[in-house]
Amino acid sequence: MTCAELMDALVDYLGEELVVERRETFEVHVRGCAKCESYVATYTHTVKVTRALPKCGSLPPAVEARLRKALEPELGEKKEAAS
Repeated sequence: MTCAELMDALVDYLGEELVVERRETFEVHVRGCAKCESYVATYTHTVKVTRALPKCGSLPPAVEARLRKALEPELGEKKEAAS
C-alpha cells in the first residue's frame, strides 16, 4: 500500500469498513511509515476532539447569508472545476 492509497482508505479504516486483508495491509503500512503513522494519529485525534465539541444550533439567518456570500467565489470555482 502506498501513502496515497492509505490516505484514500483512512475514512473507511476508521469506520471499520475495510475488509480484513485491506485493514491488515493498512496497519502494516502505518507501522512501517512514520509519516503515515503521524498522519493517522493526528487525524484520529482531530476526529475525537471534534466529536467532543458541544452541538450548536443553526446560524442566525443574517450570519448564514453573510457566510454564504463570502464563500460564494470559492464554491463557484469548485463547481466549475467539477464540470
